[in-house]
Amino acid sequence: MIRAPNLQPNQVAFKVPPSCNKFDIHSYITNIYGVEVQEVRTMNYATEHKKARGGSMEVKTPSYKKAIITLNETFEWPKGPEWCELEQEQGKLGSKAAGRKMKGWRFRGTEEERNKLKIVNDKIQAKMEAEHSKK
Repeated sequence: MIRAPNLQPNQVAFKVPPSCNKFDIHSYITNIYGVEVQEVRTMNYATEHKKARGGSMEVKTPSYKKAIITLNETFEWPKGPEWCELEQEQGKLGSKAAGRKMKGWRFRGTEEERNKLKIVNDKIQAKMEAEHSKK
């Protein structure tokens, strides 16, 4: 599923293989998710190529098909798991620090960023210890 901000409340976007047709997508959604489908719209996106330094062509992104599905009832996004949010926050803060290091800065980051990273790391550590003690 793709989170698209400009869709109606009863629409969902999926990234599907280019070989799928509208009938396949319709039957998959009705059988797997058990919802009534009103309409299926598809868009094909081509492969993006990037030229490397040596002159050879590299595939930047593969081709895919985007399907926008209109449902009879409003769609509610399921809430993501807490560990996923923690890891995403840790990744954001860590990549910010790594970016500074790559640029050659000797900047440690603000006190607030360091405290945020410490809190997130402590939560992840506590969660891992709790899972380990259950075993």
